[in-house]
Amino acid sequence: MDIQVESHRDRRIIRVKGNITFENCPLFQSRLDSVLDNEVRELAIDFRDVSFIDSSGIGEVLRLFRRMKDCGGELVLMNPNRKLQGLFLMYRFDKFMKIRQEAESEKE
Repeated sequence: MDIQVESHRDRRIIRVKGNITFENCPLFQSRLDSVLDNEVRELAIDFRDVSFIDSSGIGEVLRLFRRMKDCGGELVLMNPNRKLQGLFLMYRFDKFMKIRQEAESEKE
């Protein structure tokens, strides 16, 4: 798993390459925790290069959502493929998180 972080004022974009599974969650969690601080108001996770997420990964997404909500911020799920989009909708993430597609040209 490769995790790249982009910072834009009070926004962090996390670009993940690889699957988010039980084996990778400790790395995913520690990498994200290291970039979050009180100044972050939006955390966007780019799923463009993620083909699979297991229940541990879903749990990590929920943990990040709670953490961002507790500090008055927002978690955004970007560019999920159709399979991930269906999974996120099944869990009703769209009721409390933004899920959006972003064209390459829209990147900051």
